[in-house]
Amino acid sequence: MRRTAAAALLAVLLVAGCGSSDTSVKRDLLRGVAQIRTTHDPKRLQTELRRTLTRLRRDRASTAAERHARELATRGLEATLAGIRSRIDFTDNDSGNVEAATRDAVRADRRLARGARLLRAAGLALGIRIGPLGGR
Repeated sequence: MRRTAAAALLAVLLVAGCGSSDTSVKRDLLRGVAQIRTTHDPKRLQTELRRTLTRLRRDRASTAAERHARELATRGLEATLAGIRSRIDFTDNDSGNVEAATRDAVRADRRLARGARLLRAAGLALGIRIGPLGGR
């Protein structure tokens, strides 16, 4: 009788643990995506994404898919941060200088688009569909 109860308890615990697909990599990826979608101030977004990137780098990935997703998400957030930096440069430093403004705008667009592609690929590696990010 005790063996049966212990086996039943073990089975319940295993099933409960296996059903949890909410990993730290997935949570931090979704946190970064939400920040990109909802934070409209570039400097504030930059600060929030840096924190998320730090957390993501610390996350432990238990499967190959999670490791791949973490790598893609890390690169995606880095590219997004570079795009945000270019966007900040555009607004802070390029008043009256059309050539510099154009250069910063093109850089921002390319980096943000690359970041969005990498974040969507990270989502796919985890079985999540991530739609447009900031118009990209």
